[in-house]
Amino acid sequence: MIGAACQTDRPRCAEPAVTENGLHLIHAPGDNFKFLVVGAGRGGTSLLAGLLDYHSELEVGFELFSVPNLLGQELHPQDSEIFHERVTAFVSACRQEANRYPTAQWGNKITTEQIHGLEDHNLANPQSKVEILDAFFNDYLKHVKVIFVLRDGRACVNSKVRRTGQPIMTACERWRYSVQCYKFLSNRHANNVCVRFEDILLHPQTVLTRVCGFLGISYEQEMLNGVRNRKMLPEYQGEKLDTAKAEPVELPDNCFRMIEDDLKYCGYI
Repeated sequence: MIGAACQTDRPRCAEPAVTENGLHLIHAPGDNFKFLVVGAGRGGTSLLAGLLDYHSELEVGFELFSVPNLLGQELHPQDSEIFHERVTAFVSACRQEANRYPTAQWGNKITTEQIHGLEDHNLANPQSKVEILDAFFNDYLKHVKVIFVLRDGRACVNSKVRRTGQPIMTACERWRYSVQCYKFLSNRHANNVCVRFEDILLHPQTVLTRVCGFLGISYEQEMLNGVRNRKMLPEYQGEKLDTAKAEPVELPDNCFRMIEDDLKYCGYI
């Protein structure tokens, strides 16, 4: 989902955004940019973001600023500044947006494919590469909590192919990168929680209670109505959770072998 502002069906308290120097915003004390929801495209990030957005103390953006900034569609820095300029622009835009909601914790949901776009920096600078995940999460976003959504790679790849038309091997590679992010957060990031897409569908209250605890707030039953959140694409909206999406699927043998080790690492096989 491209990060455009959408209407929601519950009231909001918004204040005008504050315009400041981008670098200053990155280190601004007391800012309201509190969390990221991260996961593979077609991996369940929209659903979790939609549910969290229905909490009275939370406001969630849906891939706001990620396409123009992380993927660089609206930025053209010098090669040596690609990573810094893109991430600075992204974080600054997020913090300005967060300032519009002073009574709520503000978060944004993005995909691992968008984070991977930052690898453009290393392609342009092979002699001076940046460790993308470490710099992104531990330096530029060091005070932002991360909620990672993991989905069975077989179902995620299948959904990518059916919904987006991308080649199946490309879909496998993109899911594998999401596992790389998951491994990084598990081993080298101190402020994150991981939830499984399948558990969101089958045990939503348990998962949401855990995430709320991570964010320092209490669970609210109203969050379950976030399945109809109008910030989501129409095809994602519904009246109830679609538990059929938690069922396993099969992939061609060559694709399965490509992601088999990561499926084992994540506990799916």
